[in-house]
Amino acid sequence: MKKISLLKVSMFVLTFSALSCVPQDPCAKSGGTVTTGAATTGDKASCTDPNSGSDGGTVTPPPVNQDPTPPSPTPITGGDPWNQPWKRSDTSIVIDAYELNGIDWDKMATDKKMVGVIHRSSIGLTVDKQYKARRAIASERGYLWGAYHLGRRGDTIKQADLFLSLVGNDPDALMVLDLEDTASSSFMSIDEAVVFMDYVYEQTGRIPVVYANHSTTQKVNQLLKSNPLFPQAKLWYARFKSSVTDFPVGIWDNYFLWQFSSEINCTKTGSCLYNVPGTSSDMDVNVFNGSATDLRMMWNND
Repeated sequence: MKKISLLKVSMFVLTFSALSCVPQDPCAKSGGTVTTGAATTGDKASCTDPNSGSDGGTVTPPPVNQDPTPPSPTPITGGDPWNQPWKRSDTSIVIDAYELNGIDWDKMATDKKMVGVIHRSSIGLTVDKQYKARRAIASERGYLWGAYHLGRRGDTIKQADLFLSLVGNDPDALMVLDLEDTASSSFMSIDEAVVFMDYVYEQTGRIPVVYANHSTTQKVNQLLKSNPLFPQAKLWYARFKSSVTDFPVGIWDNYFLWQFSSEINCTKTGSCLYNVPGTSSDMDVNVFNGSATDLRMMWNND
């Protein structure tokens, strides 16, 4: 009798477990793309509209935040985000490099504030020679990894395809569009930037971070305030100063990353606003106004 009872109980438990583990369709209620919050970790669920495709059709961007004052993308930890935040112990440092920057990885590892590396993957239709090798090294050493494309004028879709081919199917790689002087005939224009951002979103369902200096940020505010995609991108703000009192609030009310140091305001003697061990004065340095844990949670293109 005891054996029969145990068998029945076991069969009941197995049946109940199987029913409770039936996978649910993450798109059943939303009817479209499933998104996760900035603080969500792990694999992201994604669902695509069966009526959309990558054949050049209309891109359907994610819903625009209806709040006229979008929330800050960066956790404020109590300190002033615009007055030398890199000097505080509760902030994090990220470098951005390209093939001509030297890196001594062992020396860099001594800086415990150093959390991530964003490397140039491409400029126009040219591949950065150090991108793939340094991507592997950074991953091995546990650094957050990002890829930025420096946009050139013309061949926008070809540039986007090259960028995506280099980033590959890597959900952990932060994707960035580097916008320089958008009025120059050498660099990507605002209109081309819209095409690039739309195309990357169409292909991946992810929104690249936008890198822009002060004047470009002002221009984006003026020309793209009604664009459905740009207000949902994170801003990587370039301003080579120790403090900022005139941030151009508009599409963004704060920065995700602030590029505050480069060879522009850093002398060859190494007298920089911040020196990352193992790098020279030509290395760009960025601050995140939060802890390494905060940054890891926001290191995505949601």
